[in-house]
Amino acid sequence: MIGKLSFLLTLIVLVCASCSSRYYIRRGNVIYETGRYYKAETKYDKAFNKARNPELRARAAMLAARCTEDVNKIADAHNWYRKAVQANKELPDPYLKMAEMNVRRGDFDAAFENYERFAELFPEDERAKDGRYYVELLMKDLSQETRYTVELQKDFNSRYGDFGPVFYPEDNNIVYFASSRPQEKRKGKRTDPVTGDAFCHIYVTEYTQEIKTVDKQGKVKVKRFPEPRWLKPAVLKDSLWSPKGEGGLCFSADGNDLYFTSSRVVEGRNRGTRIYKAQRTEDEKTGKKIWGKLSKSGICGDSVSVGHPAVTPDGSRIYFATDLLPGGKGGKDIWFAEWLDGKWGEPQNAGDLINTEKDEMYPYVRDNGELYFASNGHNGYGGLDIYCLKEVEGEQQLEHLPAPINSFADDFGITFRSGKEEGFFTSSRVGRNDKIYSFAYIPQQLKVKLLARNNTTELPIPKVAVTVTCDDGSVVYLETDSTGMAQMEVLPQQEYVFAAENPRFLKGKGMVSTYREKGDRVFEVLIEMQPIEKPIVIPNIYFDLGKWELRQDAMDNLKELLTILKDNPNIAIELSAHTDMIGNDKANLELSEKRAQSVVDYLISKGVYWDRLEAKGYGETQPRQIDEKTAKAYSFLKVGDVLTERFVNRLRGQQREDALQLNRRIEFKVTRTNYKPGPDSRHNPYLVARTAEEVQKVGETRLKDLKSVKGAFFTLQLGVFKTVPQLIYNFPVVFTEKVNNGGVRYCTGIYDTREEAAAAAAALKKKGIDCFVRGYN
Repeated sequence: MIGKLSFLLTLIVLVCASCSSRYYIRRGNVIYETGRYYKAETKYDKAFNKARNPELRARAAMLAARCTEDVNKIADAHNWYRKAVQANKELPDPYLKMAEMNVRRGDFDAAFENYERFAELFPEDERAKDGRYYVELLMKDLSQETRYTVELQKDFNSRYGDFGPVFYPEDNNIVYFASSRPQEKRKGKRTDPVTGDAFCHIYVTEYTQEIKTVDKQGKVKVKRFPEPRWLKPAVLKDSLWSPKGEGGLCFSADGNDLYFTSSRVVEGRNRGTRIYKAQRTEDEKTGKKIWGKLSKSGICGDSVSVGHPAVTPDGSRIYFATDLLPGGKGGKDIWFAEWLDGKWGEPQNAGDLINTEKDEMYPYVRDNGELYFASNGHNGYGGLDIYCLKEVEGEQQLEHLPAPINSFADDFGITFRSGKEEGFFTSSRVGRNDKIYSFAYIPQQLKVKLLARNNTTELPIPKVAVTVTCDDGSVVYLETDSTGMAQMEVLPQQEYVFAAENPRFLKGKGMVSTYREKGDRVFEVLIEMQPIEKPIVIPNIYFDLGKWELRQDAMDNLKELLTILKDNPNIAIELSAHTDMIGNDKANLELSEKRAQSVVDYLISKGVYWDRLEAKGYGETQPRQIDEKTAKAYSFLKVGDVLTERFVNRLRGQQREDALQLNRRIEFKVTRTNYKPGPDSRHNPYLVARTAEEVQKVGETRLKDLKSVKGAFFTLQLGVFKTVPQLIYNFPVVFTEKVNNGGVRYCTGIYDTREEAAAAAAALKKKGIDCFVRGYN
C-alpha cells in the first residue's frame, strides 16, 4: 500500500512539473512574439529546470537557444543547444546548430567534430556533408588575401555592446554610435527585455589633439595631447535620450537633422521601435549646439515597428528596416520612402536583389550614393554579412564585401569617412558583445623602376629625359639620376609608354601594362640606348651565299631598326654592309653594296623616307672593332681588338668561324640629327609607284564631318611629340593639343564607338604603329 502511494505521489509530481513546464513554454512563446527575447529566455529557462520529460527539456532548451541567438549571444546559444543534446541525444538539429554556433565563434575544429557526430548518428541525413562543405569554402575564402585591413577600435569600445557608428557630415573627426554601457550604477537598474543588457543610448566621440574647458570663472583652459586621440565617448542627454533606449541613426547631408531609432514610450504605451527626427539648435543658456526639437519621422505612422534609418545624400529618399509591412520577402526587409510634398511617401520594398526570406538590416547610403546593408540571406560567411548595391555598366549588382570586413560572425552597420575608402563597422567576431572595428583599404601598390643604359658599354646614362604617356591621355615627365635610374607610381588597369631621350643617344622606349595585375608589384623597365657617335650593328641579318636578296628572317630582324627610325624622326643614317676577307676584294665590295641597297629598299618599302637613308658597301675594308658587349659574348676577344685578316688568320676552328661571322654584318651610323622631310621625301625615286601606294595605305583612318557628330565620339592618339615626327605625315590629323613642357598630342580618325576605334588601333598596331583610343564629347 505504501509503495502504491509513493508511486502515485511521484506520478502527481511529474504531471505537475510537466504542466508547469508547458505553462512556461507557452508564456515564453507569447513574450517571444513581442520581440522581448531576453524575457522569453527566462521563461524557457524555468521550463527547462521544471521539466522531467527529456523531450520537453530538449524543447525548452532549443527555444531558449533561439532567444539568445536572436540577440547575438552566440556562446549562450551554444550552451543551450548543448543542453538540448544532453536532454535528448536522438534529436538531430541541436548537433547542427552547435556546429553553426562553432563557426560563428570561429572554432572550425569544433564545428567539424559536431558535423562528424551528426553524420555518425544520422547517416542518412546529408546536412552534415553540406555543412562540412560550407565550412571548407568559408575557411578558404577567409584565408584569401585582400586589400582591406581591420582593427578593433579600442579607443571608444567598452566591455558592453557598441554598434552602428556614423560620421557627422563633412567632419571625419566626430563619430556617433549606440552603446549598451550602463548609465546607472545602483542595484535594480533597468534592463532591456530584448537583450537583457542595459538599454542602448547614443554616444558621441571626437578625434582631437586638445580639449577646451571653461571653469566657473569663465576662464578657458586648453589641454593638449602629444598625439591626436579619440576622446572618451559622452552620452547625449538632450532630446535624443529616453529611459527605453535608442539605436541606429543617420544624418541629413547638412548635419542639421538626425534620424534615429528609439523604443521610447509614446502616449503612455510601448509601441515598439520608431524612427524620430531631431533638429540641431543652439542652447539658449550655453550657446552650444544641441539636439533640440524632436518629432516623429512620419514613416509608417505609429502602427508599424521600424528602425535603422539611412537618408540619401540629396535627402530625397530614406531607407529603413522592418518585418511588419505587407508585401515583405520574409524576415526583416529593407524598405524606402520618397520625400514628396514635404513628407515621406508610402513605403516601398527595396526589391528581390536586396531582400530575401531571411533578414536584411542596417542600411547605409555612402556619399557617392552606393547603398550598403547587412543580410544573413545571401549565402555569406555566416551570420549577418555586409553587402553593397553598385551600378556596373548601367545594371545594379550586389557585391559581398571581402574578408576581413566580413567574417564568420555578425558584421553590420558600416560607415565610410567622407571621400575615403576607410571607416568603421560593427562585428560580433570577438567576445560576447558587438564591437566597433575600423577598416581601411590599402590601394594597389604599383611602381616602375626605370634604368637607362648604354647599349654598347652597358653603363647607366644620367640626365635622360623620359616622357611617360598613359593610355588615359595623361603625360608625365621624368629624368634619370646619376645612376641612370628614375621611378614613379603607376595606376592599375592602364598601359604606359616610356620614351627616353638624350642628345648623345638614339631615343629608346619601354612599355608597362598594369592590366590584369591583381597584387602589388614593382615593374623593372630597362631602356637600352644606342650611342650616336658609333656605328650600330644590326644583329642576325643573314644572306644566302653570294646573294643580296633579303631573307624573311632578315626582314623580321629589321623591325628593331624600323622602330628606331620611327622613334627618332630627326635622324638620317648611313646603312652599310660588310663582308669577310674570303674571296675577291672587288666581288666582295660589289656584293656588299647590293646588300646595303636591298636593306635600304626594304626600309623604304615600309614607309621610311628615302632621303633619310644612304646605302654603302665596304666589302672587307672595314674589319669589325670589338666593343664591351661583344667581348663579353666571346671569351677569346677583348675590347679594342680589330678583326683584320692577319688577326683572323691566327685563329683556328670555331674561333676563326666566329670572327669571320662577326665581320659579315649590316650596321648603321647616324649622319644627321637635324633631318626634316621635304616635299619629295615620301617618294622613293627608284620605286615611286609601289612605295607611294603603300605609304598611303599605312595612314588610312576613318574620317567624317564633325558637324554631323552628336554626343561622344572616339579618335586615335598617335602620340605626344615635341618635334613633328615622320609618322604624322602618313595620317590625316584631326586633333592637336598642347600638353606640358611644349609637347603636342596628335590624334587621327573619328569613330562612333569605342569598339570601332579599338579595332582600328589594333590594325595599326599590326603595322607597328602604337596608338591609344581617346574619347571626346
